[in-house]
Amino acid sequence: MSSLSDEDIDGLANRLALLASGDGEADNAGRAVGALARRLGLTGGQLKAMFLEGARTGGTGTARLALLSARVEQLENEAETMRDTLRKAEVAARALQRDRDSLRDEVEHLHGALGERRRSRRSRRAVVLAAAGAVALAVVLLIYGPRLSAGPERPGFVGGAAQFRIAVVRDRAIVLRRAPETTAEALADLPVGTQLAVRRMLWHGLQQWVEVELNGQIGYVLSTDVDLS
Repeated sequence: MSSLSDEDIDGLANRLALLASGDGEADNAGRAVGALARRLGLTGGQLKAMFLEGARTGGTGTARLALLSARVEQLENEAETMRDTLRKAEVAARALQRDRDSLRDEVEHLHGALGERRRSRRSRRAVVLAAAGAVALAVVLLIYGPRLSAGPERPGFVGGAAQFRIAVVRDRAIVLRRAPETTAEALADLPVGTQLAVRRMLWHGLQQWVEVELNGQIGYVLSTDVDLS
């Protein structure tokens, strides 16, 4: 069965329409059927076969065309529904993208706030430690300050009288030094039992020293190395 031209299709469509039209509108019906056939992709041979079938059965072909038309309409409705669903999906996707961007901004803000909070916490901790150190230093100075200096002019005297008058070298020989320091110049070696005249006592370098006199020579020994009386 050979294919037909558009003119042949329109002619066949008009003939098909005559089978279905009883009100004299065969031309309009024919054009509608021709457009439908082209939209469905029907060949001339297929349309001719439908015409012959309609002529043979006296209207069965027309019923088939009506079914095809209904099917086309259904497909168009489904296509429109799919397009509507696609538009809604695009709108939802854009909304999700906006939510994602908003969440990303919120996470960045939270990271910044957390970092600032950590820096603030470290600063407060440093201030607290500095304050605690200052308080501890103040307590140490309050308790030991007077002893860290060379001491008052006569710290070994109470009410004008000396606390101790004699210092005796204890269980090992020691060195009489020129100044109250363990690295000061040695003036004399003092064997065990040597008696020294006590002049005063003082603190220096966190150590207590005794200022003594031996044979007119003034020097210093550690209080832990002598017995005082």
